[in-house]
Amino acid sequence: MNRGTTQQSSAPYNRRIVLDLIRRLGSISRKEIVDMVSLSPQTVANITNDLESIGLIVSRRLKTEKSRGQPPIAFELNPNAGCAIGISLEPGRASAALVNLVGDVLKRSDAEVDTSDRRKVLAAMVSLVKELLVKRPVAERLWGIGVALPGPLVATDISFVGPTAMEGWTDLSVFDDLRDATRMQVFYSVDSVAGALGETLFGVAKTLDNFFYLHLGLGLGGALVVNRSTYRGANGNATEIGHIPVVPGGLACYCGNSGCLERYLSLHSLGEALNVDDHLVREMEIVSRLSDPSEEALHAWCRQAALRLRDAVCIIENMLDPRTIVIGGSAPKALVEHLVKLAQPLHRSVRGGVAPDGERIVLSERQEDSSLLGAAVLPIYDMLSPRLEVLQQDRRPDADVAELLGQRDMGRVGRL
Repeated sequence: MNRGTTQQSSAPYNRRIVLDLIRRLGSISRKEIVDMVSLSPQTVANITNDLESIGLIVSRRLKTEKSRGQPPIAFELNPNAGCAIGISLEPGRASAALVNLVGDVLKRSDAEVDTSDRRKVLAAMVSLVKELLVKRPVAERLWGIGVALPGPLVATDISFVGPTAMEGWTDLSVFDDLRDATRMQVFYSVDSVAGALGETLFGVAKTLDNFFYLHLGLGLGGALVVNRSTYRGANGNATEIGHIPVVPGGLACYCGNSGCLERYLSLHSLGEALNVDDHLVREMEIVSRLSDPSEEALHAWCRQAALRLRDAVCIIENMLDPRTIVIGGSAPKALVEHLVKLAQPLHRSVRGGVAPDGERIVLSERQEDSSLLGAAVLPIYDMLSPRLEVLQQDRRPDADVAELLGQRDMGRVGRL
């Protein structure tokens, strides 16, 4: 649990500490906050008053046995404190959702689009944003737009190549255009990083400081979370696990290597095995097909994909020793559950004998929506996550509380 600090310049950090604690526990009294973050009762009172005054938290009286004086007050995040829009881009499809401050998906929409044409992608994103905002109260706060897309996003030998990436893109100026068209803050990130942040704030990793997020969608990606921040590497391209070769002399990969994990463990590879287009893979009735013994091609793919999943888990555990591996992404949950079952028993690793088998792999509860939730988290992550780098950025005593907690120049486009 993070601790507060008494330095005057760290007031924004202390506010985030308290806000994060309320988010993690769901409901907590002022005394409990004081005990857990080591701030004075007066400081905590001032912070909770500030947060309530700008509508980020709400208070309610706790029901207790009859006693003298007023019952204690508990604080909770205010689900009506505003919304963010998350957009998930995958080759051939754009999805968007309106998400509130407690991670509820209020509205969502999808569109098929030629993602090799950035003009068409821009038009689709603008249309989806407008659709989500129909009949929405004008005065309700919008924290911004987050966009998640396949990486790597920095120019490398394997950036923007292949059918599981935004093939043909040479830059990300489309997000400047999205900002200009919507007049809203825009943040973008690799889909695996966005998914990891979403799980950190609102998912199965809500109480975890350290874990590995495996993003299973049209492609395969990953993100290492350490102290609730994602490890980016030298150029922001760390943990690109889909392009680790695991099968000597295996299938040729679009990255230029052969035998890469993604060629065996991804929805695109499933589509290849079934000889169907990627968009049809997304629409498969997976539960009924998995229970049909005559689906030989599907079951053959599942068996080899499970072997590669077992390899991936062993690589991740031996290299990084994470508390757990969270699997999310756009793959149907029933399919992921089946692959995890087939992958048992897992390879021996540094986690074997230390972590219970049920904790080595944990499935996202937002499977199929985890990219959307992760994207929507991007505009509010700094506000809800107390990190020291945020403290360094926000030493502005003349700024109001709302600004210090996340409202920025509406012209901003940023990468998380």
